[in-house]
Amino acid sequence: MPPTAVLFDFDGVIADSENYHVAAWQRTLVRMGWELSDEAASKALEMDDREFAAELFARRGLAEADVDGWVRKKQDLTVEMIRLHPRIYPGVSELLHALKGRVKVAVVSTTWRENVEAFLKAAGLAEAVAAVVAKEDVKALKPASESYLKALKKLKVAASKAVAVEDSPRGLAAAEAAGVARVAVGHRRGPGDWTGDACFIAGFESLEESLEALGLSERKAS
Repeated sequence: MPPTAVLFDFDGVIADSENYHVAAWQRTLVRMGWELSDEAASKALEMDDREFAAELFARRGLAEADVDGWVRKKQDLTVEMIRLHPRIYPGVSELLHALKGRVKVAVVSTTWRENVEAFLKAAGLAEAVAAVVAKEDVKALKPASESYLKALKKLKVAASKAVAVEDSPRGLAAAEAAGVARVAVGHRRGPGDWTGDACFIAGFESLEESLEALGLSERKAS
Protein backbone atom coordinates (compact mmCIF):
# COMPACT_ATOMS: atom_id res chain seq x y z
CA MET A 1 0.00 0.00 0.00
CA PRO A 2 1.28 3.51 -0.76
CA PRO A 3 2.17 5.74 2.21
CA THR A 4 -0.24 8.35 3.51
CA ALA A 5 2.52 10.58 4.90
CA VAL A 6 6.00 11.66 3.80
CA LEU A 7 8.37 12.99 6.45
CA PHE A 8 11.28 15.06 5.16
CA ASP A 9 14.47 15.97 6.96
CA PHE A 10 15.35 19.61 6.31
CA ASP A 11 19.08 20.42 6.08
CA GLY A 12 20.60 18.42 3.23
CA VAL A 13 17.25 17.10 1.97
CA ILE A 14 15.07 20.14 1.23
CA ALA A 15 17.47 23.00 1.95
CA ASP A 16 20.97 23.22 0.53
CA SER A 17 21.94 24.88 3.78
CA GLU A 18 25.55 23.95 4.48
CA ASN A 19 26.86 27.37 3.44
CA TYR A 20 24.36 29.17 5.70
CA HIS A 21 25.76 27.61 8.86
CA VAL A 22 29.42 27.84 7.87
CA ALA A 23 29.15 31.49 6.81
CA ALA A 24 27.01 32.44 9.82
CA TRP A 25 29.54 31.06 12.29
CA GLN A 26 32.42 32.71 10.44
CA ARG A 27 30.70 36.12 10.41
CA THR A 28 29.66 35.77 14.04
CA LEU A 29 33.17 34.99 15.25
CA VAL A 30 34.70 37.80 13.19
CA ARG A 31 33.02 40.08 15.72
CA MET A 32 35.36 38.57 18.31
CA GLY A 33 38.36 39.03 16.06
CA TRP A 34 38.56 35.34 15.26
CA GLU A 35 39.05 33.81 11.84
CA LEU A 36 37.42 30.42 11.37
CA SER A 37 38.40 28.35 8.36
CA ASP A 38 35.78 26.63 6.22
CA GLU A 39 37.04 23.28 7.52
CA ALA A 40 36.75 24.32 11.15
CA ALA A 41 33.33 25.91 10.65
CA SER A 42 32.03 22.85 8.80
CA LYS A 43 32.29 20.84 12.02
CA ALA A 44 29.22 22.78 13.19
CA LEU A 45 27.18 20.90 10.58
CA GLU A 46 27.49 17.72 12.64
CA MET A 47 26.99 19.30 16.07
CA ASP A 48 24.38 21.21 18.02
CA ASP A 49 25.13 24.96 17.90
CA ARG A 50 25.57 25.18 21.68
CA GLU A 51 27.94 22.21 21.73
CA PHE A 52 29.97 23.65 18.86
CA ALA A 53 30.26 27.08 20.50
CA ALA A 54 31.07 25.66 23.94
CA GLU A 55 33.78 23.45 22.50
CA LEU A 56 35.22 26.31 20.47
CA PHE A 57 35.32 28.69 23.44
CA ALA A 58 36.76 26.01 25.72
CA ARG A 59 39.66 25.47 23.29
CA ARG A 60 40.32 29.22 23.46
CA GLY A 61 40.28 29.17 27.25
CA LEU A 62 37.03 31.15 27.56
CA ALA A 63 35.20 29.13 30.20
CA GLU A 64 32.85 32.02 31.06
CA ALA A 65 31.83 32.86 27.48
CA ASP A 66 28.17 33.67 26.82
CA VAL A 67 27.47 30.58 24.70
CA ASP A 68 23.75 31.20 24.36
CA GLY A 69 24.32 34.81 23.37
CA TRP A 70 26.75 33.94 20.61
CA VAL A 71 24.52 31.11 19.38
CA ARG A 72 21.68 33.64 19.14
CA LYS A 73 23.87 35.99 17.08
CA LYS A 74 24.75 33.14 14.75
CA GLN A 75 21.11 32.10 14.49
CA ASP A 76 20.01 35.64 13.59
CA LEU A 77 22.53 35.71 10.74
CA THR A 78 21.42 32.27 9.54
CA VAL A 79 17.77 33.29 9.35
CA GLU A 80 18.68 36.52 7.57
CA MET A 81 20.55 34.58 4.88
CA ILE A 82 17.72 32.06 4.53
CA ARG A 83 15.15 34.79 4.01
CA LEU A 84 17.28 36.60 1.45
CA HIS A 85 18.23 33.52 -0.55
CA PRO A 86 16.55 30.17 0.20
CA ARG A 87 18.83 27.62 -1.43
CA ILE A 88 16.54 24.75 -2.44
CA TYR A 89 17.66 21.50 -4.03
CA PRO A 90 16.52 20.91 -7.63
CA GLY A 91 13.13 19.21 -7.87
CA VAL A 92 12.08 19.81 -4.25
CA SER A 93 9.44 22.40 -5.08
CA GLU A 94 7.91 20.25 -7.81
CA LEU A 95 7.88 17.21 -5.54
CA LEU A 96 6.25 18.97 -2.61
CA HIS A 97 3.58 20.48 -4.84
CA ALA A 98 2.95 17.04 -6.40
CA LEU A 99 2.48 15.54 -2.93
CA LYS A 100 -0.05 18.17 -1.88
CA GLY A 101 -3.48 16.59 -1.59
CA ARG A 102 -2.08 13.07 -2.00
CA VAL A 103 -0.29 12.59 1.31
CA LYS A 104 0.37 14.48 4.51
CA VAL A 105 3.80 16.14 4.55
CA ALA A 106 5.92 17.03 7.57
CA VAL A 107 9.43 18.35 8.09
CA VAL A 108 11.33 16.51 10.83
CA SER A 109 14.54 18.38 11.59
CA THR A 110 17.33 18.80 14.12
CA THR A 111 17.60 22.50 13.29
CA TRP A 112 15.64 25.39 14.80
CA ARG A 113 11.96 25.80 13.86
CA GLU A 114 12.73 29.41 12.94
CA ASN A 115 15.08 28.22 10.18
CA VAL A 116 12.57 25.77 8.74
CA GLU A 117 9.62 28.15 8.76
CA ALA A 118 11.65 31.06 7.34
CA PHE A 119 12.91 28.85 4.54
CA LEU A 120 9.52 27.38 3.64
CA LYS A 121 7.94 30.83 3.56
CA ALA A 122 10.75 32.36 1.47
CA ALA A 123 10.66 29.43 -0.96
CA GLY A 124 6.87 29.55 -1.31
CA LEU A 125 6.44 26.09 0.20
CA ALA A 126 4.80 26.80 3.55
CA GLU A 127 1.37 25.62 2.42
CA ALA A 128 2.81 22.30 1.18
CA VAL A 129 3.88 21.25 4.69
CA ALA A 130 1.29 20.26 7.30
CA ALA A 131 3.61 20.00 10.32
CA VAL A 132 7.13 20.82 11.50
CA VAL A 133 9.02 19.06 14.28
CA ALA A 134 12.21 20.96 15.11
CA LYS A 135 15.01 20.68 17.66
CA GLU A 136 13.20 22.66 20.37
CA ASP A 137 10.28 20.21 20.19
CA VAL A 138 12.23 17.21 21.49
CA LYS A 139 14.50 16.23 24.35
CA ALA A 140 16.58 13.81 22.29
CA LEU A 141 17.77 14.63 18.77
CA LYS A 142 18.33 12.10 15.99
CA PRO A 143 19.33 9.24 16.01
CA ALA A 144 16.70 9.05 18.75
CA SER A 145 13.23 8.32 17.38
CA GLU A 146 11.43 11.07 19.34
CA SER A 147 11.17 13.59 16.51
CA TYR A 148 9.64 11.06 14.14
CA LEU A 149 7.22 9.77 16.73
CA LYS A 150 6.08 13.35 17.41
CA ALA A 151 5.58 14.00 13.70
CA LEU A 152 3.48 10.86 13.32
CA LYS A 153 1.38 11.92 16.29
CA LYS A 154 0.88 15.41 14.84
CA LEU A 155 -0.20 13.99 11.49
CA LYS A 156 -2.28 11.21 13.11
CA VAL A 157 -0.58 8.63 10.91
CA ALA A 158 0.72 5.18 11.86
CA ALA A 159 4.43 4.52 11.35
CA SER A 160 3.60 1.75 8.88
CA LYS A 161 1.82 4.30 6.68
CA ALA A 162 4.72 6.77 6.48
CA VAL A 163 8.03 7.12 4.65
CA ALA A 164 10.97 9.28 5.75
CA VAL A 165 13.48 11.03 3.48
CA GLU A 166 16.92 11.50 5.03
CA ASP A 167 20.48 12.33 4.02
CA SER A 168 22.47 11.01 6.99
CA PRO A 169 23.01 7.81 8.98
CA ARG A 170 21.64 9.51 12.11
CA GLY A 171 18.45 10.53 10.39
CA LEU A 172 17.96 7.12 8.80
CA ALA A 173 18.53 5.46 12.18
CA ALA A 174 15.94 7.75 13.80
CA ALA A 175 13.32 6.85 11.19
CA GLU A 176 14.10 3.15 11.48
CA ALA A 177 13.80 3.32 15.28
CA ALA A 178 10.35 4.88 14.84
CA GLY A 179 9.30 2.07 12.50
CA VAL A 180 9.13 4.29 9.42
CA ALA A 181 10.20 3.21 5.93
CA ARG A 182 13.24 5.11 4.67
CA VAL A 183 14.51 6.77 1.51
CA ALA A 184 18.09 8.08 1.46
CA VAL A 185 18.69 11.05 -0.85
CA GLY A 186 22.25 11.76 -1.92
CA HIS A 187 22.12 15.02 -3.86
CA ARG A 188 25.91 15.45 -4.20
CA ARG A 189 26.67 12.20 -2.34
CA GLY A 190 26.58 8.73 -3.84
CA PRO A 191 25.23 5.56 -2.27
CA GLY A 192 27.37 3.71 0.26
CA ASP A 193 27.49 2.27 3.74
CA TRP A 194 25.73 5.37 5.08
CA THR A 195 22.43 4.37 3.43
CA GLY A 196 22.21 0.95 5.08
CA ASP A 197 19.25 -0.94 3.63
CA ALA A 198 17.26 2.20 2.83
CA CYS A 199 16.10 2.90 -0.71
CA PHE A 200 18.56 5.32 -2.36
CA ILE A 201 17.75 8.14 -4.77
CA ALA A 202 20.36 10.49 -6.22
CA GLY A 203 18.11 13.56 -6.09
CA PHE A 204 14.67 14.92 -6.90
CA GLU A 205 15.30 16.15 -10.43
CA SER A 206 13.01 13.45 -11.85
CA LEU A 207 9.55 13.75 -10.33
CA GLU A 208 8.57 10.30 -11.59
CA GLU A 209 11.62 8.65 -10.00
CA SER A 210 11.06 10.56 -6.75
CA LEU A 211 7.44 9.42 -6.52
CA GLU A 212 8.47 5.86 -7.31
CA ALA A 213 11.07 5.86 -4.53
CA LEU A 214 8.38 7.11 -2.11
CA GLY A 215 5.99 4.36 -3.18
CA LEU A 216 3.68 6.83 -4.92
CA SER A 217 4.43 6.14 -8.56
CA GLU A 218 1.51 6.43 -10.93
CA ARG A 219 2.89 3.39 -12.75
CA LYS A 220 2.72 1.33 -9.56
CA ALA A 221 -0.80 2.52 -8.90
CA SER A 222 -2.01 1.58 -12.39
